[in-house]
Amino acid sequence: MENKCYAINLKTLEVKAYVSKKAAQTQGNGSALFTNMEELCEDRNMSTSKIIDIYNHNADKPVKKFSDRKTGIKRVFNLVEDTPITETYWDSGEYNAKIGSKKTPQVEALPGMTPLGIKPKKVSKPRGTFAGKMIRPLVKENPRKVNTKEVCGYASFQLLLRHGAAMPYEYYIKEGGRLQDLKWDIDHEWAEVYDA
Repeated sequence: MENKCYAINLKTLEVKAYVSKKAAQTQGNGSALFTNMEELCEDRNMSTSKIIDIYNHNADKPVKKFSDRKTGIKRVFNLVEDTPITETYWDSGEYNAKIGSKKTPQVEALPGMTPLGIKPKKVSKPRGTFAGKMIRPLVKENPRKVNTKEVCGYASFQLLLRHGAAMPYEYYIKEGGRLQDLKWDIDHEWAEVYDA
């Protein structure tokens, strides 16, 4: 199993943890990803002012400044180190091994909550002919071109390829996939939709 990977959203300053870097990368762009303090230190987005903002957003006691950038990085890493692992469709359940450890106390699941005690986000269910179905890519490389008018189609198909296996239609839509792109890919026999 890979090391736990942390993701700091550079706009909202929210911190999440994933079972691996691969699982974190599937959650979209706009985040600084790191598995250890050295990777966080090497990230060019981590200016001293950004480090202070991240720390103050996530800490109980805000600070005005750090003595130097390295100290700030260390304090941010220590702050996020115990972040519980976020479940994703792309991991195989390794996060379950983390439940009940000393760092993450066991939380009894209440109705409408995940085992980690976090309320899932409410997402309206897509309707239509593909609702409740699974999508699977039929080719191993993205057949669409990246620098053309169909850049949105490229991104939608890339979402399928990154997933690496069949994915629910609802999750495809939630992650930014577009219905018109999916129909195009099915018509060209690059992807298929089937009953779950």
